[in-house]
Amino acid sequence: MKKKKSAKAIIPRRGPLQQRAELASTSRAFPRIKPNLIPKTGWVREIRDALGISQSQLAARAGVSRATVQQMERAEGRRRITLASLDRLAHAMGCQVAFAIVPRGGSLDQVRRAQALARAEQLLKEKRQAATKEELPARELERRKERLAAKLLRGSKRKLWRM
Repeated sequence: MKKKKSAKAIIPRRGPLQQRAELASTSRAFPRIKPNLIPKTGWVREIRDALGISQSQLAARAGVSRATVQQMERAEGRRRITLASLDRLAHAMGCQVAFAIVPRGGSLDQVRRAQALARAEQLLKEKRQAATKEELPARELERRKERLAAKLLRGSKRKLWRM
């Protein structure tokens, strides 16, 4: 008699380095849009106008009233729309919502490094205040900061993000 396989698939645990690598390759699909290039009226209205669909037509396709579409467009322009509403409007226009959180100007590793440097600077500042008022040369301070940042990157994630 054959044994039945479990319904649950066993997913191997990934480490943070592998997670960051996978996310980095996935996030490349999303362009980094500068804030000044986001339409002031919002993407829904911009796309609706580009497609030549009126609010009434979009409302009928989305199964809501024209006033609701108007409210949703205003909410999206103010960045207050729900993802469910955005998805409903996008679907009605033959589009889809592509929602992502991507690192500003680089990779997740660069975000971690910037955080490590900021945290190292904070820790060194606290250490200098507790110690004597002896000033170290800028070069020595920078060297210590780099060393401490490297240690933070190798160590506990909690210590890295503590502020």
